[in-house]
Amino acid sequence: MIALVARESRVVGALGRRALSLQFRRAQLLMPTFVLPLLLLAVIASGTSAGRDLDQFPETSSYLGFVVAGTLLQGALLAGLTAGIAMASDIEGGFFDRLLAAPVHRTSLVLGRLAGTLGLAVLQMAWFLLVALLFGAGYPGGVLGAVGAAVLASLTAVGIGGIAIAIAIRTGSMNLMQSIFPFVFVLLFTAPAFFPRDLLTPTLHDIAAYNPLTYVVEGARGLLQDDSALGDPWLGLLAAVGLAAFSTGLAVLALRDRARRT
Repeated sequence: MIALVARESRVVGALGRRALSLQFRRAQLLMPTFVLPLLLLAVIASGTSAGRDLDQFPETSSYLGFVVAGTLLQGALLAGLTAGIAMASDIEGGFFDRLLAAPVHRTSLVLGRLAGTLGLAVLQMAWFLLVALLFGAGYPGGVLGAVGAAVLASLTAVGIGGIAIAIAIRTGSMNLMQSIFPFVFVLLFTAPAFFPRDLLTPTLHDIAAYNPLTYVVEGARGLLQDDSALGDPWLGLLAAVGLAAFSTGLAVLALRDRARRT
């Protein structure tokens, strides 16, 4: 049993390293995940900073420090989506079918891809937090708060990655995966990514309560600003872990269905 676990762990590690390596070799996958969230952060921070003067806007050390939690969430969504795109590419190129013929547990194939997503997300979060800090973001939560926020966002990337991988396995179409990109922003803007939930329109306010990403971004914000009134980190952790577990299960089921058909 121990030998089996060790072997599958090596498989997961090897596939994770491959996924991360390929990510850095493909500029079309790498640039959006590291650059696009920062561009949106610059637009949001410069265009909506006056909202800080509203009566219902909470007291924060800096507006940039408040909205950077939304950037972490956007990075998580993009990291998860690129996992599905990469999986679809492997399917179209035939590499994934060769993996199915290998004497390894099928679950390890999913976990290996998600391990690469997790590694990418960790690098993303560190990059976003550092850049925002250099441009004046304040993190009263300190290093522990920043690490906690990065953990929440990275687990969320795994959750989104599981959903994207499940779709990629069932469809095998990279074009379809790329067309899902606009829906990422639907998830982003139906959560209080860049504004407090209390300042959202009534419709968005009601929708946000059912979006698990709401609790992730609020939890990350509470950690960064060291203010539990901005968000409960434990609710954020529950939402992130629940999403990751659920979506990983979806991806494994999709893989088993595909294996039975081949």
